[in-house]
This record gives sequence, C-alpha cells and structure tokens, in this order.
Amino acid sequence: MRKTNRALAATAGALLLSGLLPFQSALAADELPKLWNFCTNGSGGPLFDPAERAVFVPGGEDAGSGCWINFTNPGSGRDLQLTLTAESVKSAGYSPQQLAQMLLVRTNNSATEWGEDWTVRRWTIHQDGAMTVRIPACTNNCTGVFLQLSGAPREGSVELKAQLRATGPGYDPTPMPLTFDYFARAGTKPVTFGTPGTFVPVTPTRLLDTRAGLGAPAAKVGSGGSVNVGIAGRAGVPAAGVTAVVLNVTATNPTAGSFVTAHPHGAARPTASNLNFTAGQTVPNQVTVPVGADGTVDLYNHTGTVDLIADISGYYQEGDSGLRFTGVSPKRLMDTRDPWLNPGTPERPFGPVGSGGTITLDVADKYPGAKSVTLNVTAANPTASSFVTAYPHGAARPTASNLNFTAGQTVPNQVTVPVGADGKVEFYNHSGTVALIADISGYYSATGAKFVPTGPTRVLDTREAPGKPLGEHKELDIQPNSWKHGIPPFGVTGVTMNVTATNGTAGSHLSAAPSSGCERFQGMWPQYSNLNFTAGQTIANAVTGPLPDLNYCGGNVWADAVSIYNHEGSVDVIADVSGYFVQD
Repeated sequence: MRKTNRALAATAGALLLSGLLPFQSALAADELPKLWNFCTNGSGGPLFDPAERAVFVPGGEDAGSGCWINFTNPGSGRDLQLTLTAESVKSAGYSPQQLAQMLLVRTNNSATEWGEDWTVRRWTIHQDGAMTVRIPACTNNCTGVFLQLSGAPREGSVELKAQLRATGPGYDPTPMPLTFDYFARAGTKPVTFGTPGTFVPVTPTRLLDTRAGLGAPAAKVGSGGSVNVGIAGRAGVPAAGVTAVVLNVTATNPTAGSFVTAHPHGAARPTASNLNFTAGQTVPNQVTVPVGADGTVDLYNHTGTVDLIADISGYYQEGDSGLRFTGVSPKRLMDTRDPWLNPGTPERPFGPVGSGGTITLDVADKYPGAKSVTLNVTAANPTASSFVTAYPHGAARPTASNLNFTAGQTVPNQVTVPVGADGKVEFYNHSGTVALIADISGYYSATGAKFVPTGPTRVLDTREAPGKPLGEHKELDIQPNSWKHGIPPFGVTGVTMNVTATNGTAGSHLSAAPSSGCERFQGMWPQYSNLNFTAGQTIANAVTGPLPDLNYCGGNVWADAVSIYNHEGSVDVIADVSGYFVQD
C-alpha cells in the first residue's frame, strides 16, 4: 500500500510540474473549477481515468488501490463527499450497516511527505440505504487528496456505483462518477455477521453441579464426554431470543490433566478450550458462549473424569431492551493490599478480607449509569482453601462462586456482575483470609455497543510457526477482528477472548490492553493483571475490553489491536475470540 501511495504522490507531482494536470486557472468569470482525478489498481499499477474503468477492491487484501483527487484551485474550499448509491448498496449482498463494517476509506493530503498521514473516514448511512463519507477540507493549502478503499473478504462480487463531488464553496458541485469492483479473493474466509444482542444481567445462579445432580445426573463427565446445560427458560432467562450466555464454569475433582470446551449444543465442537487444569485442581473461568437452537450449551471434557459446575451471571438477547457495553482501558479499582486504594473504614479495616467477611466496591462513583460491570478479580495470599462470590450490594448472597483457590495460590478470574441499586458490588470470602484485587475492563449501561457471539475462534498461538514464546518484559499485538478470522475488521469496538498461558518458565502474569500500535505500554510496566501463572502451569482466563480506532503509525497502518505484556520469564500465549461488540 505504501508503495502505491508513493507512486501516486510522485506521479501527481510530476504531472503538476509538467503542466499535464491542469490548474484550470483560465476560467470564465462565472465558471467554477472542476475536480480532476486518476486512479491505480494495486501497488505500482498503471494510472487510469476512473470514468473509463473500475477501481478494484479485492476482498481481504489491502492492495493499495486508490485515487488521487486534484484540487485545480487550491485556494478555494475543498470539502468532498463520496457516496455509494442506494441501488448499489442494495445489490451488494449485505446490509448497509454490514457494508459499512466491510469497506474502509482512508485519505491523506499531498502536503504530507509521501502520503504517510492517513485518516480513517467513517460511513454515514442514510434512510434510503445510500452511504456517504465526508472528506473535510485540509487546512494547509494542499493541492489534492489521496483516497484508498480496502474491503473485507466477501461472498461473490459486486460493482458499487459511486459519486464524488465537491461540497465546499468554489467548486463545480456536479458529481463525478466512480465504479468500485468489490470482489471475492481466493483463499480468504468471508466475513460472517451474527445477530447483535443486548445484555441482561442476573444475580449469579447455579445451573449445573454434577456433584449434586443439579442440571444433570450426579456423575462426573468422562473422558471425551459432554454434559448438556439448559439455559433458556431457567434462572429468569426467556425461552426464546437468547443469543449467548455468560457462565462461570468451574472444573473440580479432575483425575487427569485436561481441558473443557464450551459450545452451542448441536454445533460442531471447536478446537479451542475454555478451562485448563491438572489432576486435583479446582479451576474456574468465565465463559461467553452462543446458545444452541434448543436453548442449551454443551461442556466437553477431553481426558479423565471431572466434576463441572456452571453459574449464570447474564445473557445476551436479540433486540434493544437490554444493556450495552462500554469498554475502558484496564484500571485498578480495588486492592486490599494498597492503603491508597482501600484505606479501610471503622466497619471494614484496611487489610485482607477475613473468613466469612465482605468488602464493597463502589462502581457508580466512577462509572455513573453502570448497571453491570466486568472486572478481573484476583485472589492473592490466601491462608486457606476458600472461594469468593461477587454479587450486587444489598442483595442476598447467592450460593454461586466466582473464584476458587487453595492456601498460597494467586488466582484471577473475570467476573461480570450486576451492580446494586446503590451502584456497588459486594465480594464475600468463605474461609481464611485473602487479599482481593479488582481491575475494571468495561461496564454495561443504557448506551454503548451490542454483542455478536462468534463461538471460539483462535486468533493467536505462539506455539505455532512463525511464533515464539513471549519474553520477559515483552509485549505482542494481536488483531482479533481480522479478515483472516472472519470477524469484521472495521467498526468493532471491543472483543471478549479466552487467553491461555502455557509453558511458562517462571511465575508471572499477563496484562492485556487496547493498543494503538504507537502508544501501547511505551516501556511502562502495566500495574494490573489478567492472568497469573506459575512455571509450567497451563491456565486460562477471559479477557473482555475495548479496541482502539484504526490509525497510522511509523509507516504502518495499525488496525484495532490488543497488546499482551508478559512480566517475568517467557511463556506461550493462546487467544480465542468468543464474540465482538459493535455500535449500531
């Protein structure tokens, strides 16, 4: 793409100097100057007049196809508008909202050296289905603008008829016709669009316990076996219209090292995993999983036998009646080891949470309007085997649990929990004493983004070539919403993932945060954690959070990305996306 930008820039400059690209300075008194442009297909392709042939947009390839639009009268207003006609949009095979997530428009002006300062332009969708992008006037007396269009993988092909016209003063407003040939490219996986849904939180309720015969017969799940969990019609969940469920799944009493995979009943079991454990461990993890057509999900156990427990904390449903997600950069809200964050009160002195004790976290104080919150909760320095339960402040404590641990363990788990009427969340510790830490990654309220479940999709595995373990004080960027994963690359505001650490050479923790490609951690060690592990341990944890906007940095266009940072030793990292958030 950058080569094409340079070719366009160099050619534009040469044409201007040679006089072949007219300034139209000799105009009649009542005549307005017109736009003038030329295009190229692919990096280094020949230049052509877009009135004579189509501009290629190969789905799944950022090929650098684009156009140079010359301002023949640089001193005048230079606002532009690109419009895809309603008829073309209707014939595209996707809704306008979907097409707006598939087509990326980038522009820059000729005053920037070699066209390196790219700006992403967002589509506006009109009532008749037409789509427009506004390209505002540059402020530095530029002589033109580069326009590039990239497309996500698609099914089939379509010709999109477009019009480019000047909307600012001083130019002839007559539209200039353009045609974009948007076609499928061999070897790419077409983008798939699920049903966006809104979130309904529920007080944590146990739906499955194979030890007690709750929700399934009282028997361990065998090697290669599955247990079916009913979701629809239970714990306040409606019988229909549910797209996904948020469960805290716990594996306990395993006889062998194994993993558990959650997936919609009736669908093919994916290769991804949700929980990893060794013999004798008790391991929880939050799981967001699409619900099968019959309103149930399956939990599969790979090896040995294991008891499984599942507690629901919320579900996603079709329509707009639920809550929407707003992601935030991870921030520590509670740490009972830190007197600055938790100085204590006469009722609840500073220090660890005691046996049968609770601690309250005020969420609404920092995030007004939040009705439910997503936190990474970590138990540290426990003096006994115990569990922690998170629930709305002021409500009766449920029998469900969120974290399970033994003496001396450090155990994290993502928790999505409703906020009490007073805007607070309560944390209960069952036995011994334990330090509790809570880092926020997002919240649900009346505004924000809807959720589209995908089922587990692997987006990272450093064990596979050409990957390598993540080193000490090193970070890596992953783009979960990528063409190659079948997730819309544009318009996605956040994701929920299952991140697994394995083959660690030392006790360490991973920190995940939205990455702009330029900013990231900038050499500063993040002061929060998503996943804690010991040497040789394989452990997973859910990570939910925002993605930044597309931007340009250091000669590269950075897409929405998540940065993962490792603190000690080296470790292999695996990430599986289970869904994404979109604005409608």
